[in-house]
Amino acid sequence: MDYEKIKEAAEGYRADMVRFLRQMISRPSESCEEKEVVECIKAEMEKVGFDKVEIDGLGNVIGWIGDGDKILAIDSHVDTVGIGNIENWDHDPYEGYETDEIIYGRGGSDQ
Repeated sequence: MDYEKIKEAAEGYRADMVRFLRQMISRPSESCEEKEVVECIKAEMEKVGFDKVEIDGLGNVIGWIGDGDKILAIDSHVDTVGIGNIENWDHDPYEGYETDEIIYGRGGSDQ
C-alpha cells in the first residue's frame, strides 16, 4: 500500500472527521448514559453509506458494509468518565474547542 495515497485520501475527509468528532464530544456520554452519542454514531454510519446499521439491546452500534468472505471487526467503546468540576477545564469539555492541531473535549482522544 502506498502510505502517501492513503494519507492524501484521508486528508480529503478531514473536515467531515472533525465535524463528526466535535458532534460526539458535544454529547455527554458517561457510562450507562451513552444513548445520545450512540444515535449520533448510527446516523453518521448511515450518512457515509453503511449497508446496514443497528443498535443492539445493549446499546452497541453494529454496522455492515459489503457481503464478502472476509470479516473485519472493530471493537471500541463510547462511554466516558464524568467531567468532574467544570472549573478545572480550560475549555468547555462538551464544546469540542478546536485549534489547528488539537480538538479539546471529553472523549476526544480515548481511542
